Amino acid sequence: MAATTSVPVAEQFLAALSERDYHGIASCFTRTAKLRVLVPSALREEDGPQAIADRFRFWYAGLDEFELREAEVDVLADRVRLRYRLRGHDPEDGPVVSEQEGYATVEAGEISALNLVCSGWRPTA
Repeated sequence: MAATTSVPVAEQFLAALSERDYHGIASCFTRTAKLRVLVPSALREEDGPQAIADRFRFWYAGLDEFELREAEVDVLADRVRLRYRLRGHDPEDGPVVSEQEGYATVEAGEISALNLVCSGWRPTA
């Protein structure tokens, strides 16, 4: 079972994400961590903390505004459930919103696997 001691790294990940701190994102993952994300156009997979951080950089660095609007962390049996909603401003597309939800495997205080589903960037008024 995932203990509440698994929650701090998920909260650390969300804090780094909210600041677009890609070094901080990488520091949440084990050396052999795996990321799997189902986005509207494809399944994306990355191996290792730097590749995982670079995937988040690819998605978020180009926005000229960025805000973590909502976030939840909960323990579900042997996983940590994450859900977060982001709002941003794309220089070409204007205001956008995205939501990701998924499950993390935590080992010794670090994320060893993160599986997410993403809404993709959706236009907002």
